[in-house]
Amino acid sequence: LDLDPTTDPEEVVSLLGPIAPMIGATLRHSAAPTMLAAGYKANVIPGQAEAVVDGRFLPGLKDDFLRQVDDLLGPYVNRESIVDDIALETGFEGPIVEAIVASLQENDPSARAVPYTLSGGTDAKAFSQLGIPGYGFAPLRLPPGLAFADLFHGVDERVPVDALKF
Repeated sequence: LDLDPTTDPEEVVSLLGPIAPMIGATLRHSAAPTMLAAGYKANVIPGQAEAVVDGRFLPGLKDDFLRQVDDLLGPYVNRESIVDDIALETGFEGPIVEAIVASLQENDPSARAVPYTLSGGTDAKAFSQLGIPGYGFAPLRLPPGLAFADLFHGVDERVPVDALKF
């Protein structure tokens, strides 16, 4: 599939099948409330409430993300960082990438190594601070239609045995 770099990213993502939600989540900042706390008794209106929101921002756009969050919160809500992490961006070239591509094509000539942004956490962030680049490489041959990303951290998290054998 050859795409013009000016193609609308949303259009490209729509062509990705079951992996589309995972890749689509990396096209913009995201924020998801993960913890809520308020009150001490069922029949008493709480004087304050707290929410923990897991926010992810695109590489190089942390200030833009925080500005958007602050605009949404308004003047009467305070924001505090619990974890202040980076959004990592690594180039897709060099000897490691060449080895990944060669390995894939040796085992499956139709395979293509494709750079993408990972929306989840990665130890590559810590290693990058030491000048060590990191690349995710999971050469699984997944069955067509398997919503693999939906299985991450779920009750039935698994990898098909044939995918591992590949």
